[in-house]
Amino acid sequence: MMKKRLALAVSAMLAIGMLTGCGSKADTAATTAAAEAATTAAETTAETTAAESAAEVSAENPFNGKTVKVGCSATFVPFESIEMAADGKKTYVGMNIDIIKTVVEKNGGEVEFVDMPFKSLMAAIQAKQIDFCSGGMAPTEERKQTLDFSEIFFYPRNAIVYRSEDSYPDLDSLKGKKIAYVFGTNYQQVAESVEGAETVGIQGSPACIEEVKSKRVDACIVDGAGATEFLKNNDTLAMSLLDKTDDCFAIGFPKESPYYETFNSTLKEMMENGELDAIIADHLSEQFILD
Repeated sequence: MMKKRLALAVSAMLAIGMLTGCGSKADTAATTAAAEAATTAAETTAETTAAESAAEVSAENPFNGKTVKVGCSATFVPFESIEMAADGKKTYVGMNIDIIKTVVEKNGGEVEFVDMPFKSLMAAIQAKQIDFCSGGMAPTEERKQTLDFSEIFFYPRNAIVYRSEDSYPDLDSLKGKKIAYVFGTNYQQVAESVEGAETVGIQGSPACIEEVKSKRVDACIVDGAGATEFLKNNDTLAMSLLDKTDDCFAIGFPKESPYYETFNSTLKEMMENGELDAIIADHLSEQFILD
């Protein structure tokens, strides 16, 4: 249809050109008017085609023109947290936040983040309160029974945080100590693997850090990147960065989510073209970039 419209417009322009070569002033004026009409018709055809193309994109891309609700646990610095402005406006910030916003906005959508405890994310997806959840979740076999996961885009490193007068260079040095961990995360398994340790689950990394500062526990197991941020403002604390493990980050979707394929495809492209590395480097050091 588009080719026929353009062909007609071009034919009209050629015919006008032939008339102009041998006509009078009156003929020329008429010819000019006809040329303008033909140009307008061609422009209208192009605009219509563009609109039709946009409609096709909208039909094929589930994000286009949509606002998706994404669950996150906004106490997970520097991956996902909240900054409050003086006027009370709330802004979600962090590495995971930027990755999700970039993917969704690349596909013509917008994101509404919903803050909730980490342990509530899977239940919120199943209850359809959110469309998917942020990237601080490891795709374990148990979780895969309920959710579909994106490509793994980040391998974190755990850290032991303790008071600066103490020294806990590795997990073995914590034998028999009292250790805090973030409730509902894989840090629980790390803490409970320490021989003879007393472990306690706490809601959120900041609360775990406070348990250490207040001397209610000897140390806590938290994310290494987050620990680095906390220690910038806590000179009474120290940390030991642990080796890389199989723990990893991915985005969790409900089964048969309409957003899964498009999101994952865009995330893969960002991993290949360096956009993902740039976001990681903007929030963390290069040692955290996925090999």
